[in-house]
Amino acid sequence: MSARLFVALELPADARDELARWRSPVAASVPDLRLVDADDLHVTLCFLGSRAEEEIEAIGAACGVVAGEPPADSAFGSALWLPARRPRVLAVELRDDEGALARIQSVLSRALVAGGWYAPESRPFLAHVTVARVARDARIRGVELPAPPGSAVRCSRVTLYRSRLGAGGARYSAEASVELGSAPGAADPVSVVQRFYATQAKVYAASAGVDSLRELLGDDVVWHVPGASAIAGEHRGVEAVLEYFDTRRRMTDSTFRVTVHGVAMIGDRVVQLAGGRASRCGRDLVWETVGVFRVAGGRIAECWLVPFDQAAFDEIWSEDANRPHPAK
Repeated sequence: MSARLFVALELPADARDELARWRSPVAASVPDLRLVDADDLHVTLCFLGSRAEEEIEAIGAACGVVAGEPPADSAFGSALWLPARRPRVLAVELRDDEGALARIQSVLSRALVAGGWYAPESRPFLAHVTVARVARDARIRGVELPAPPGSAVRCSRVTLYRSRLGAGGARYSAEASVELGSAPGAADPVSVVQRFYATQAKVYAASAGVDSLRELLGDDVVWHVPGASAIAGEHRGVEAVLEYFDTRRRMTDSTFRVTVHGVAMIGDRVVQLAGGRASRCGRDLVWETVGVFRVAGGRIAECWLVPFDQAAFDEIWSEDANRPHPAK
């Protein structure tokens, strides 16, 4: 026997009710729209298609990887006709300004791909809730839609669903559920590093305090910075590492920005290629580095920073801000 499966992010009841109220007048004005039952409103993360029933338990266990991810705070965004040219569904986007939803989907996707149960889609992940479907064989024009409610939405549960198709539409039943944040120590190492950089970006832009990074760092964290600059050395312990980040922010007057080019798990380390840019004394400075991270218990335990051009990096982070700095 086979089962049609997908994994979804659940919406809290009040969020589902708000969407149901918003869509009712829309559906009344557009013929051939079929409403999704309010209790079934969700954000699909991975559609697995038809799988053998005996695989359900293992797939549910694999979904447990997201227990290390914190609950995702979001809000309803734009109303969407999907696809735009020949709409088959009416949907509402879930905003992902902090990238939390994309990280949850990415962590889940990697685990399900590793198990051989999921083939990732080529298009980028778009967090959205399907609120209505176009009737079979019907064609509609994507009319202009009123703005959905802008309410905040906190998502805290991921569920493996089984879909049973019938004359009245699909019926969903939960096969396994995982509470986000229920096992912080089991967090995916790549996701930990991604969350760290998302928070660090706010720190360097002075929109968050350096202490906001504390929960992502191990108590005995070590940050290895090579060279002979003002920031070089082995920074040991949370307080020393936080001071290192704050020093970089102060030296660049909160202009320091990091662009992540790519990240991967290699062996038991997370390796990330990133570029930095900042301004000092009117000079625009750029550089490239590789960061190698050891993650333990859901927190960064150690990092080795490796600049592409050590001499230029030392010059950029020299204490003497009045000396010429190469733009490298």
